[in-house]
Amino acid sequence: MLTSGPCSSENSAVAIVTVSPASVGGTVAGSATVCTGTNSTTLTLSGHTGAITRWESSTSSTFATGVNTIANTTDTLIATGLTATTYYRAVLKSGACSAVNSATATVTVSPESVGGTVAGSTNVCTGASSTTLTLSGHTGAVTGWESSLDNFATAGTSIANTTTSLVVTNITETTYYRAIITSSPCSAANSAVATLTVIPTSVGGSVAGSATVCTGTNSTVLTLSGHTGEITRWESSASSTFASGVTNIANTNDTLTANDKTGTT
Repeated sequence: MLTSGPCSSENSAVAIVTVSPASVGGTVAGSATVCTGTNSTTLTLSGHTGAITRWESSTSSTFATGVNTIANTTDTLIATGLTATTYYRAVLKSGACSAVNSATATVTVSPESVGGTVAGSTNVCTGASSTTLTLSGHTGAVTGWESSLDNFATAGTSIANTTTSLVVTNITETTYYRAIITSSPCSAANSAVATLTVIPTSVGGSVAGSATVCTGTNSTVLTLSGHTGEITRWESSASSTFASGVTNIANTNDTLTANDKTGTT
């Protein structure tokens, strides 16, 4: 208020001091774990005070390095196509107050599931066998194993085993095995297939052709039948129990000609 001598008092023009509330960063909802490459996550800012001036992202949780500025002034942000774990925050400014950052949201990227390979394929004898199959070269957790009699042309049979090794015992048919690998939240992957080929139990069969011959010059054909397995050799002995004097004969056929015997053999 101003007064000049006897003149009436007058008020000056009004000055306005506008007080802005302090900037508040708020929180970001939408932290998630996604599969690498093809992914989409929506982040939403709430509880903030002030205008959103931009968003920022970084592969550093402290934003110490590699900070990327994102020209988005809305309270939502869609993060897509990530191949590495990435951190996000919004930057807020209320009037003349200093800018602040929101809390950080994290989008964790998981590698794709990789099935790997299974070592241990082998031939086993029917019924009485034990073989260990071992998984390697996979990415993700083992969520189970499967077996199949038709090499997975139809759905396999689940095996409740979440370790990298599987002990198989006493199978009677050729069987195929694989592990199921999941790098969550990515889709599951199957390992390569291991095959346990079942060989039937060896059966000796019988030999026809037993005969009585004259010593010295003689010839008798012996014939094997009713056997299972490959003939690896024949043997002869002067002992009926083959307790001694066993001679190996390099013959893999199912017939053997015994010539010129001079003693019972």
